[in-house]
Amino acid sequence: MAFGGAALNIIGALFLAHAIYSAHEHTTTFPTSPLPLDITIELLVSVLLLSTGIVFSSPALKPIQWAQWSGKISREGQQPEAGKKTREGEQILGDGDMFAFLGLDGYGEGRRGFWDVRGKRKEYVGWVKAGGRA
Repeated sequence: MAFGGAALNIIGALFLAHAIYSAHEHTTTFPTSPLPLDITIELLVSVLLLSTGIVFSSPALKPIQWAQWSGKISREGQQPEAGKKTREGEQILGDGDMFAFLGLDGYGEGRRGFWDVRGKRKEYVGWVKAGGRA
């Protein structure tokens, strides 16, 4: 259906361009008269064609609920590869459990904690006192 959507987009874009050009020519020739009905209808049809083409050529929607999404990933086996890192720099485990990175062993152990501002400040002060060398 992607080809049909692309064809509708092209036809709708052509109709839209023609309607815009016709409206421009009409307003420059007759500045005080309203747009003729055929230009208005052409504009509405072009918007309808473009909207339909965009809907037909768009990819399938993903489920909103987390449980459905994770169940689909588990069934299809599209687990991320082990050894890679996320955007935040966390290790992807890829052992078949997609929630393993959360460390949900009952108490949330194994999960990365919050950034310790006071600890980092003390570490920085020690680094400065040492002359800025590691």
